[in-house]
Order: sequence, then structure tokens, then C-alpha cells
Amino acid sequence: MNLRLVTSCCLVSAVLAVTGCEDGRENPPDASVVVANVAPGFQELGFRREQTSARTLAFRDAQINQWDVDTYDFFIDERGLFVGDTPRFWTFRQELVADTDYTFVLTEVAGEVQPVVIANPEPTATAAQIAALHAAPGLPAMDLYLEAPGVGIAGATRRGTFNVQGQIAAQTLPGGEYELWLTEAGNPANVLLSSATITLAAATTSTFVVVPETGSGTTRLSVLMLQNGSAVIYDRNVTGELRVINAAEDTVPRDVAINGVFSPPLFSAAPFAEPTAYAPVALGTQTLNVTPVGNPGVLELEMQISPTPAQRITVMFTGPAGALLYAAIADDGRRIHGEAKVNFMNAATQFLAVDFVLTATGADPTNVPPVTVLGVPGSPFSYSFFPPGTYDLYLRETTTGALLSGPFVASTP
Repeated sequence: MNLRLVTSCCLVSAVLAVTGCEDGRENPPDASVVVANVAPGFQELGFRREQTSARTLAFRDAQINQWDVDTYDFFIDERGLFVGDTPRFWTFRQELVADTDYTFVLTEVAGEVQPVVIANPEPTATAAQIAALHAAPGLPAMDLYLEAPGVGIAGATRRGTFNVQGQIAAQTLPGGEYELWLTEAGNPANVLLSSATITLAAATTSTFVVVPETGSGTTRLSVLMLQNGSAVIYDRNVTGELRVINAAEDTVPRDVAINGVFSPPLFSAAPFAEPTAYAPVALGTQTLNVTPVGNPGVLELEMQISPTPAQRITVMFTGPAGALLYAAIADDGRRIHGEAKVNFMNAATQFLAVDFVLTATGADPTNVPPVTVLGVPGSPFSYSFFPPGTYDLYLRETTTGALLSGPFVASTP
């Protein structure tokens, strides 16, 4: 390549760039855009601006963008293990103007993604700005309150009312510490959520999005707070929940306690092979104790659990009397379009590992890869995902390939 030609081209480009600046042409100002996914029926959503690369957002995930002011087409597509070659797409067009903060909330209505645009003027340097969106179908219209800590709902002033897919328009408050309250519209006695202390920063827009939990935990709703990042707000009184499955080899009932409290235990005489009901447990690290019924002096299992807000936990214990083993999982009941979600658990201590095999009805399981392979309790386990339908379930010894049992009919909605 001719170096003189390259140099000349660079000089021409530089001259053109300087000329452009002298003519007064400048890059357009940026607009701040937060994109948040609160569509619970999708494993993930892809989001892109025109021909740019798509970004993936999990449920309750949020991303912050800075884009030139202009009019753009935006595209959303569903992501999942079994979407295949025909994912659903949604699109919308939005003009971005200067001195405006935007929040694009990807909500879900009747199984479809419905984007909602929240546009607010940039906040002043001395005040905090708030806005809100109700994105929880199936829940009632709500009143929103924000007050200094200690005021309580009885002395609170309503900041606005919104129904599903409705917004509370932007308003300003002094920066500082607040408590958030959501109540049934017109009925402050019916409190749906009361938060711990949150901070509203001056010169910042805080957007509150009411999110449907749809079986993912112990509560019906949470609030996604978008403020230079994102945070999930639960009711200040929310607990975790725990259930146990007694799979001890001797098939005898067991008492299960938390932190050594056996008067009464959390679960009294938990029966063999039957999951208990969920029971509330406090948040944070605690000790779970398992003993023979009525005999707390004989400790057969001691383990740590650490429930987080609104989380459900299942603990299964098995093995010989006096030396029980355990496995635990954080439950997630959120349903995903087009996917079945199953948690497999292994209490068979006589095998090093067991294959869980799903086949089409009547198919030969011999050479079918397992959905999951589980060792004896104490090894981790998690949910498996596959297309909804009716299957034959077989158990197969991992080391020998010998069928242990099956088929059992497994039907997933």
C-alpha cells in the first residue's frame, strides 16, 4: 500500500472533521434509557435497538443505556431452552428527546410481552423524583405512599393511585430516607406491601415497578426499584418458608426443629416419604435439627439453612438412623411459557449415582441420555427443563446401566 496515499487520506479526513465542527455540527445529546424485564412467564427476553446486538434480560433484570436523541425501532424476542426456530417477537417505536429520562418496562399481559414507556423530565439538582408503574395482572388497583421512617400508614399522604398497566406521574420529593407503602386503592387498612427504609437521592429519578411474583416465592408481589441500578423490595415482614421430606432408610417419622427449639418442633413427627406443608422461618442463617420423635437428645442431623426474603426451601434427609444425610434446594414455582420444570431428588443411598431418564411413551430407555444424574444426598441438585408433555420415567444405575425401576408416567403441563 502507498504510505503517501494513506497519509493524504488521513489529512483529508481530518480537514473534513474540522470543517464539520466549524460549521456548527455536533453530536446529538444523549438520552438515558433504563430497560427492565418484569414479564414472569419468560425465562429470558432479548432486547435490541434497531440493528445493534441484542442484550439478554432475566426476570427482574435491568440495564442502563445512553443513546443519541433520535427516533428508534426497538425489538424484543423470547429466549428459552425450547423456543426453537420460531421465537415470538414484539416491537415498538419511540422518539428519544433531550433532557428526558426514559424507562422501558417489559411487562406481560395475557402471555404476551407489552412494553410500557415511562418518560420523565430530568430531575433538578436539589430534589428527588419518583414515578411508578403497576405491572402485576391479577392484583387490585393500589395506592402508593412514601413517607419518612416512623410516620406509618395512618399518617401517610397518598402519592397516587394506579391500576394494572397504569402509571403514577412523576413528582418531586426532598431527597432522603423514606418508607414505601402499597395498599388496596381507597382502603389504607389493607396493606399489600410496606418496605424497610429506602433512600431517594436528590437529582435522581426513582421508578417503582409493582412486579407479580407468580409462585416464585412466598408473596404475591414485589417492587423493582430502578435508581441508577435496580433493587427488589419485599414487604419488611416477609419471611422464608421451609418444608422437609423424610426419606430416612428406616421409614420412621422424625421431629424437625429450628435452632434447637423442640417445644414444639417446627414439624412434629414428619411422616416418611410425604412432603410436609411449608412453614414460615425467619431470614438469615439458622440451624435445622432432626431427631427421633420426642427424643431431642439424639441428634441425627444438624445443618445450616439461610432463607432469603420470600424464598421457599425444600430439605430432604435420608440415610441410616442416627447418621442422616441431606440435600436442599431453593424452590421456584414460577411457570415459564413452553417449558416444564422438574426437580429430581435421590434418596437411594445404596447406589453411587442414579440416572433419571425420560423417554417418549413406550420408547426404549436403554441408550437414552439421562435428564440428570444424581449421587447420594449431600451432592447438589437443581431443576431440569424440558418441553411439556407426557413421558415415561425410568431410574437407571449410572455405573452399570442397569434399569432400577420404571416406567412411571410423568405428565407435565
